[in-house]
Amino acid sequence: MQQSDELGEQVSGPVLVVANTSQVVMTDPHRVAELDQSGAELHIEKEPVGNRIIAEGGLQQTGENDQASNGIDTAVEGLLADIFVNQTNFVDPTMQHGEEQDQLHDVTEGHEMFSNETSSGSDSGSSSGSELDTELGKCFYPSFEALENSRPPEVGMKFPTLEDAERFYGTHALLTGFAVRRGSNYRRKKFHLLCNRSGKLKPTKDLQRKRKNNVLGSQCQAKVIVKLHQEQWEITGVKHEHNHLLCPRRSLTRFFLDHKYLSSEEKSFLRVLQQSRVNPRKAMKIFRRMRSNFGNTPLSKEKDMHNLQCVEQWRKENSDVETALKRFKELELRNIGFFYTMQTDEDNIVRSLFWTDERSRVDYEVFGDFVLFDTTYSTNRHNMPFTPIIGMNNHGRILVFGCALLQDQKAETFKWMFQTFLHVMGWKMPRAIIMDQDEGMKKAIAEVMPQVRHRFCKFNVMRKAHEIVGTFMAARGNMNAELHGLVDNSLTEKEFEEGWAVLIDRYNTSENEYLRFMWETRKSWVPVYFREDFYPFVESARHGEEANLLFKDNVLPRDRIEKFIEQYERMQENIVKTEEEDTLLSATEPAYFSMQPIEKNAADIYTSQIFLRVQKELYYSTALNVHELQGGSVYRLEKVSNYENPEFDRNSFEVLVEAGTHAFKCQCAKFTRDGILCCHIFRVFTQLGVNEIPTQYIVPRWTRKFKEEQLKEYEGKCLKEAENKRRYAMLLSKMADIGKGICADGAKSSCFMLELDKIQKKLAMTTAKKSRK
Repeated sequence: MQQSDELGEQVSGPVLVVANTSQVVMTDPHRVAELDQSGAELHIEKEPVGNRIIAEGGLQQTGENDQASNGIDTAVEGLLADIFVNQTNFVDPTMQHGEEQDQLHDVTEGHEMFSNETSSGSDSGSSSGSELDTELGKCFYPSFEALENSRPPEVGMKFPTLEDAERFYGTHALLTGFAVRRGSNYRRKKFHLLCNRSGKLKPTKDLQRKRKNNVLGSQCQAKVIVKLHQEQWEITGVKHEHNHLLCPRRSLTRFFLDHKYLSSEEKSFLRVLQQSRVNPRKAMKIFRRMRSNFGNTPLSKEKDMHNLQCVEQWRKENSDVETALKRFKELELRNIGFFYTMQTDEDNIVRSLFWTDERSRVDYEVFGDFVLFDTTYSTNRHNMPFTPIIGMNNHGRILVFGCALLQDQKAETFKWMFQTFLHVMGWKMPRAIIMDQDEGMKKAIAEVMPQVRHRFCKFNVMRKAHEIVGTFMAARGNMNAELHGLVDNSLTEKEFEEGWAVLIDRYNTSENEYLRFMWETRKSWVPVYFREDFYPFVESARHGEEANLLFKDNVLPRDRIEKFIEQYERMQENIVKTEEEDTLLSATEPAYFSMQPIEKNAADIYTSQIFLRVQKELYYSTALNVHELQGGSVYRLEKVSNYENPEFDRNSFEVLVEAGTHAFKCQCAKFTRDGILCCHIFRVFTQLGVNEIPTQYIVPRWTRKFKEEQLKEYEGKCLKEAENKRRYAMLLSKMADIGKGICADGAKSSCFMLELDKIQKKLAMTTAKKSRK
């Protein structure tokens, strides 16, 4: 994290201090931030009260330090499952995207400031050292039962104690995406429980601090009023409406200061380490290791019982994996070419799975030049990202080369998947890869396939931008539409970069960190930077979504792994059926919309589905007029009629023609992107009387004969490999027989070895002569 370096410079020798209270805390001159060797940052925020320092909240880990860490970067729809993971196996939270890091930091930091502001002044008229105040100020994490039974507060609800009322509202806040602080009270008989953004933050006086604190002060009016009535605390007023965005992910609310938890047993253990002269760095490592192994639970009988329930739940999950493995073995017997493998941890527990079949391997051999990896769909039952590995056949239809269920979205896990996939596919590298906006995947691809061109999926990037800064842009009028138009319609890098600068200046958004992040990563996702690369039809069709829909329509998020395997089989059957239908359709005469010879020529060349795409471009070409700008070399195409779903929302394009070579190049670069000519070049063909598609503009993979020719070549390759294996087996057997007969005689063995050396030299000379010829 970026904070780590800055804070690391400020920290000067943090020490463990035992205050007059029962807590053990970390102190330093400014803000405590202890960095371990791997870059993890441990925070304990402090608040001065008199001559003491009281720790607010517990210990928070960030970074990817422990193997037991699962991260929080995967989307979690079932919060109870997320909480369950927290209580059984401590999670090292890792922010993979800059905006989530900043937003989470600001929310927790802002909440800390509110806590500091209100802890002394909110309970006016009461003694500051009251036991009641101390109890209310404790950080807590709700129980599993409290989370299950949580519901919005209503007027008339009654609670035995004020603490019970605050815990009830705090649990609701955790599930909803905000935190609670205590507001004003009236003679200890009427308390206001407020949203943590109810006040107005004061600007920090620390000149070295780079972050702005005033972004969180929104004077939110959401609150609950509880009043003491007949020895019970009754809710007398509720206001649910917030005037700000809630936490972007519900699973992140556990990092609010009020939602942290540090048990008394953990505090006592830290005190023992300090008394044993264990330095702070080692103490934090020991503490983190214990939490990773034993979970974030105190050592009480109640928690021990809960741990037993957790173990039983993990057994059920592991039995799910065992059932999936049995299914794989059945498929292996039924389908000779079926292949599966797994990644296990040090305890031999299955963490990740990968599977494919013989047909997928053949398809990859033929159509493996373009691959799409999509991890936007996950099984929330085990929080395992599901990753179909997708390609495209000669009809422009999706293919599934294989599937993986991964333990997490870390670079090492993706690296295992890529290496496994390439090993199964004979180490054939794709030409181009499109993937999610995932830095872990990007890092893994750069390590395993450094020479392969890869990019983020534009649709996923824009969708995530809408989730994070959608409200921010909506408050600025037409900014969102202009951003989409700029990304989709830019024809040159210069046009995009100048347009971005104008957009940012017009709406005065230069300080928005996520928009800055999008700009810094523009060369990884903006289409204009990939105009010369083969990414077929990804701008006009969302093939990854098509594949995912096959799963989303038939598999529920909480289904077992076996269900995904069943759907994989159905999907492969549908792919085969659709391909057979397309092949039969390619053998029939298509319907023509014109009398142009070039349309008939295209029908003879391309498969049925690709011809429909080419035919659409030919049809669109009739909506254009041609203007010759330079004699026979530059033409301008002007749109005179509108048509449905144009790739670019603009009316003018230029086509360059090289005299004598019949080379045509359009600004839209459709040919290099999709492998078929655009309507603009087709219109110039009509102007120049070109009646057939030039050979250099026919991409073989879209033609009718391509797959048949590739399969014959692949079959010959397989036969050659089989023949080589047969010869190898014969030679090995012959040599083994000879060796067996002479190994006991030293003279014979030496004579045989000399003859082998002569044969080896003779073979080398023969090879050299052939190479010179």
